[in-house]
Amino acid sequence: MTAHTTTALQYASVIVFLATIIAAVGGMRKRPRIRVFFLPPVVWAASGLVFYGLAFAGVMSPAAFILLGAAHRTMGAALILAMVLVLLGEVDDQ
Repeated sequence: MTAHTTTALQYASVIVFLATIIAAVGGMRKRPRIRVFFLPPVVWAASGLVFYGLAFAGVMSPAAFILLGAAHRTMGAALILAMVLVLLGEVDDQ
């Protein structure tokens, strides 16, 4: 049961990564003046695709899997922190 759920979540992550890239590319086309702001989510999503591609291909050692997984989670955490900081700046009492 846990193995099937884990696999389903991994495939769901891949779908979200692809959707993120597609949405970001659309945003870059729609708002070219701020396209640089779309790059961090694209890098995060692309690295997630590479991570799962390597994981599904079975070419990573267990240590590499843990390291790259932790690096990807850290990148995601940094993106969430950045979003919160941006929101704090937008919700100023002006």
